[in-house]
Amino acid sequence: MGVGMTYTELTRLTFQKIYAIDFEYHGSDGEIPNVVCMVVQDLRSGEVTRHWQGDLQQMKTPPFETGEDIALVCYFAPAEVQSMLALGWDLDLSVIDLFAEFRCDTNGDPDAGRKSLVNALQFNGLDHLIPKEKDSMRDLILSGGPWSKAQRSAILDYCAQDVAALGPLWNAMLKRAPWSELRLNQALLRGRYMKALGAMQHLGIPIDLDLLDTLNANWDTIKLKLIAKVDTQYGVYVDRTFKEALFETYLAHKQIPWPRLDSGRLALDRDTFSNMSKRYPAVQPLHELRKTLDDLKLNKLAVGQDRRNRTILSPFAAKTGRNQPSPTKFVFGPSKWVRGLIKPAEGMALAYCDWSSQEIAIAAALSGDELLWTAYESGDPYIAFAIQASLAPPGATKETHKDIRNRCKSVVLGTNYGMSAYGVAQAAKIHELEAKALLQKHRETYRKFWVWAENNKDRGLLGLKLETCFGWSIKVNSGDVKANTFLNWPMQAHGAEMMRIACILAVERGIKLCAPIHDALLIEAHSDQIDSEVARLKECMSEASEAVLGDGKVCRVDADIVRYPDRYMDEHGQEMWGQIMSLLAELEGRPTRFPRDTYARSAAPYLYPYYSPLYKYGVVI
Repeated sequence: MGVGMTYTELTRLTFQKIYAIDFEYHGSDGEIPNVVCMVVQDLRSGEVTRHWQGDLQQMKTPPFETGEDIALVCYFAPAEVQSMLALGWDLDLSVIDLFAEFRCDTNGDPDAGRKSLVNALQFNGLDHLIPKEKDSMRDLILSGGPWSKAQRSAILDYCAQDVAALGPLWNAMLKRAPWSELRLNQALLRGRYMKALGAMQHLGIPIDLDLLDTLNANWDTIKLKLIAKVDTQYGVYVDRTFKEALFETYLAHKQIPWPRLDSGRLALDRDTFSNMSKRYPAVQPLHELRKTLDDLKLNKLAVGQDRRNRTILSPFAAKTGRNQPSPTKFVFGPSKWVRGLIKPAEGMALAYCDWSSQEIAIAAALSGDELLWTAYESGDPYIAFAIQASLAPPGATKETHKDIRNRCKSVVLGTNYGMSAYGVAQAAKIHELEAKALLQKHRETYRKFWVWAENNKDRGLLGLKLETCFGWSIKVNSGDVKANTFLNWPMQAHGAEMMRIACILAVERGIKLCAPIHDALLIEAHSDQIDSEVARLKECMSEASEAVLGDGKVCRVDADIVRYPDRYMDEHGQEMWGQIMSLLAELEGRPTRFPRDTYARSAAPYLYPYYSPLYKYGVVI
């Protein structure tokens, strides 16, 4: 396919019809959207059709052709997919999402700015196509009506402006960076993911809405009691305010070497607290408390009246192509204890399935370092490194050589991020000189990996393009970028590709996929079907990993199943969850101590629906 083709020339052998489409809708956070109108343009004939909500709601099928040889062109397709699902329409067609392609083409380019349709039009010199009065029209649509005849006409005109911009935008993008047939197929793959994402955003995550409402009603009081309870072991709060000087005294007493800023003050940002809480578990409750107090707004969680958490999952938002959903609206965004609000409905179950040591598998496979792959395949890459580097004898295990394994774990995980000897020393609680020696051992043991990793870093710093196996790319011409970005980017970006392919396969095979969470997927099924659905999802995830890793290599998948009446719980949030549920029980004037046996715990929601709030909330004290 030649240079400078239009979209009609590019796709003429692939599709019978190509439609540009846009919906307008309104609705509260967490709810299924209420469709207002839709405008469709046949990009080959130029014919435009406009449809108002009343007509759309009567349609059993879309007012355009569907099938494998039909393509929809959108800008941020999950919104259009959610609208079609809300109308009960079939999604048997291909999608080309110009949002995803604009992100891919400009990833790392500081001149691209934000990734809205307006921004994409500006970047491609199409300012004359930018819709007029965008904010006022958006406010009119979000008002929910009723709308006058003139307002309905104005809303349809506004929707039509977005549709009219899609064809010229695609042509401008093709002129700036011509597509090959391979590039078109990569775009179609990303379009399949955006379809799957729309289906996930439509389904959502089941939430214990009754408990969420109760927490919201008592949240101010709970926060005060929580400070008093957690701070007894730290003594760092005065009148609800965290005091740095008191925290410094605590650290000195516990002999914890906390990172400092150039000014000499303690580094108290979230990332530092998160990293240090992993190295020093005693700090974990304080970290969870600070996160809970600083940024947790339970009333911001996007939960619909049908008890489902739905929000934009923000695909391709990160430079690596990972999703970046709102940290306040998405239930996996806030402090980890909040995940205890995730609870399957009666008769249902959830499963959290994640790839085991995904980044190590990717690093080993893509670098071609067979010794590193052998370490991954062993099931314990940390003790395997210790044995391969002669730091532990053959046959050593996690139990027999716990200390050396922990040190090696810090090195193996840290090398993907370019962690310094100081960072490794902090993570492993060892001297910096020993950390340097361990890092050198890693370089000597996995030479092939390090040649590959350093080459990626050099290419990135020289402003050359890095690209995944399915075409997600990054090119940074500015010097304002950290070298370690390019060390980790190939692992993270290929991990994102793996996740996207698994989502595509799962949704297209009818698995009820609720959401992707970094390197994990959350699914829902009836309790008596969850085991078979987990097996099907594992097949999807294994196929996705093989597609990315190549040479028949497969990344292992672990699964945790939660059946009603139990709730999902992150192990790192359990302690804080227990404290908050205990405080809630005290506020409600209910008992807080019950038998610990498994039967009583599982039966409690049925046997003690009123007298045991902690059992109801999944806590045993």
